[in-house]
Amino acid sequence: MKRIGKHIVTAISSVAIFAACTAPAPTSYTVTGILPDSSMNGQTIYITQYDNRARIDTTTIDGNKFTFTGVADSASLCFTVVNRNAQVFILENGNIAIDLNKNKISGTVNNEIITEIATYEDSIYQAIINTASEDARKAIMDAGKAMFNEWFAQHSNDEVGHYLLRTKIFDHLFDNDEKIAIYEKCGGALTENNTIKSALKRAKALKTTAVGKPFVDFGGTDPVGNPVKLSDYVGKGNYVLVDMWASWCGPCKREIPNIAEVNKLYKDKGLTVLGVFVWDDVKNLQPTIEAEGVTWAQIIDSEKCATELYGVDGIPAIMLIGPDGTILERGSSMRGENMKKTIEKYLKK
Repeated sequence: MKRIGKHIVTAISSVAIFAACTAPAPTSYTVTGILPDSSMNGQTIYITQYDNRARIDTTTIDGNKFTFTGVADSASLCFTVVNRNAQVFILENGNIAIDLNKNKISGTVNNEIITEIATYEDSIYQAIINTASEDARKAIMDAGKAMFNEWFAQHSNDEVGHYLLRTKIFDHLFDNDEKIAIYEKCGGALTENNTIKSALKRAKALKTTAVGKPFVDFGGTDPVGNPVKLSDYVGKGNYVLVDMWASWCGPCKREIPNIAEVNKLYKDKGLTVLGVFVWDDVKNLQPTIEAEGVTWAQIIDSEKCATELYGVDGIPAIMLIGPDGTILERGSSMRGENMKKTIEKYLKK
């Protein structure tokens, strides 16, 4: 009887352990946040999805705290904005804690992982900043890339992987070709993620229009509505400075005096300056060129394809194209004081 009883006790214990190990998955979420002060009490905040910017939950801050409750059909990378700072987390069923005093997310496995990633990311960038030796800095960067690849190998088809693709480690340590290779390793729902698909498309456009590649043509209209193409200016024997800009863009306007200077110096010495008016209403063009003293030709991006074809995600985007249509320079070499120096380098050859 004792032996049978022992078996019964063991069986009961095993069932209890099994039940504990297979506790039902949570079917709803609770997201609680702790704020450092009372400055936002009474204000409304939202949970917003990264992929489509949809607001999926709302609550009011009270007593330096906030609480969201609901049901998540699937995990998704989200953010909530507090004091103009976006706090990123993975919304999924379970109890999620956001401590804004410590900038820490906890409570579910995925959120513990992205907190670990964020902590590592901060540490590696501090190490890069505080390292004087170029060899030592490269070693730190290589270690960061290796750590990223290790994490991504485990999370290439989930929202932790989505988070990884938004880190500074990914953005700053990998070159464009490496980014394309990583994007193409995405699986599962990430392959249908709108922001990832857009980022991959942009990376491929940057590769196609990199320095040394032939220009990619696009069409639009001139300020009076006539159809015009980039190829109407490129390949005609001159170097062509192309400036993608908009009327509402402060940095674009700050580059206009630099463009005006090189236009004055070199328009009769082998340089054609061309503006491409993007991301703006055509009615804003004429008042702006008059107010800013813009005298060079303009293409209005009426087909809304110029920035996509060149992988541009911020303006001004200025490039120099050679007489044979080869892209010679783009990026920082064509901004500010560098612009004049760069153009002089080619025109004085």
